[in-house]
Amino acid sequence: MSAPALNPNLPLDHSPVSSAELRDQFQGIADTFTLVRNNFMAVGPLGLTVSDPPTQAEVQSIADKIDELIGALQNWPV
Repeated sequence: MSAPALNPNLPLDHSPVSSAELRDQFQGIADTFTLVRNNFMAVGPLGLTVSDPPTQAEVQSIADKIDELIGALQNWPV
């Protein structure tokens, strides 16, 4: 049995409440949050001490970490 997927069209307007349908919707939402959390948990801390003035390598490390975060955001389930 596959995991329930969130269906934004359910429940239909004026339809009787179905507990199984609502449970599937809530499980779909929970699964989406789990995917989002896992994407962000994969982005680790930068762990960088920046000198004054910063070196090109330090700034590049920051840019690389921003790119990693953008990549995690782009994998956000929609």
